[in-house]
Amino acid sequence: MTSVLPPLVGGLPDGVSTVSLPTPFRVGRVNCYLLGDPPITLIDPGILDPGSLSELTTLLSARGLGFGDVEQIVVTHAHPDHFGAAAAIAARSGGRIVCGLPEVAGLVRPTDSQAACDLLIGLGVPGSMARSLVSFRDAAVERVVGWADPSRVTAVRDGDTICAGGRELVCVISAGHTDGHLSLWDPAARAVFSGDHLLGRIIPVPSLEAGKAHTRRHSLVEYLQGLSRFVALDPTVVLPGHGSPFAEMAVLSTRLRSHARERAEDIASILRDGPATPYDVARRLQWQPEGARLVMGLANAQGHLDLLEDAGRVIADTAGDVTIYRLV
Repeated sequence: MTSVLPPLVGGLPDGVSTVSLPTPFRVGRVNCYLLGDPPITLIDPGILDPGSLSELTTLLSARGLGFGDVEQIVVTHAHPDHFGAAAAIAARSGGRIVCGLPEVAGLVRPTDSQAACDLLIGLGVPGSMARSLVSFRDAAVERVVGWADPSRVTAVRDGDTICAGGRELVCVISAGHTDGHLSLWDPAARAVFSGDHLLGRIIPVPSLEAGKAHTRRHSLVEYLQGLSRFVALDPTVVLPGHGSPFAEMAVLSTRLRSHARERAEDIASILRDGPATPYDVARRLQWQPEGARLVMGLANAQGHLDLLEDAGRVIADTAGDVTIYRLV
């Protein structure tokens, strides 16, 4: 990919502290942000693990705080590396958990394993492999997640405002990485807490959506369409869920759009050899794909096939149990 990377930023807005917490996942460490003024707020508290909680304790102690002082936990999205410890901290402090409305279900109970298996099979994954992938995922999540009491979860909608750390933050709900990813816009500091929606050095993986190609949500298409909203905000700093803070949102938008075009062309080239399922495409795009790497590959393949379909360049055959794509 030849596009320019957005420049990194060294400092944080006043009143914001951060720690990069360990996870067992391929993406590596996850950023947790502490807004230390009332209401004291943690954004994305990481996984439920003694090592991670110890590092969170150090972050809080530096401000003369403990878990019992946390009044609010904001979860940007329902991926375990971001919300695993939220329920345990809320139970200890009596604080509330805040997330986007579409993400509530993912915080209070495990996802439907059979539905996840059916989704993979519909993408062309062999049945035994699909069941193995889902079983592995379920076991990995169970080790690092505490499920939240629904009474402690407050759902927000796009455009709502919340008070956090002595500031008013605007909720920006956007599809792409998940259905209801929550970013927080601080207009006074011109800062965005972006979770995994905007990352300076990593291309976010689009969410895998259930249903037939013609009727289900095209998450990558929506993601790219929504980037202009963040460009218009023109933040001075973006505080991401992974990696370092960065600036120049327009540069990031150009990079993401360039990557999407290049990957779509890669997939179009694969389809010139004949019709293929998303699983076929993912296997061609990656070297020895397996486990979580394969699932990410499937998500990327499906997302870019959606881009090609929306552009009228491919047709999806959904007559059978498995979706097959061919070039127009």
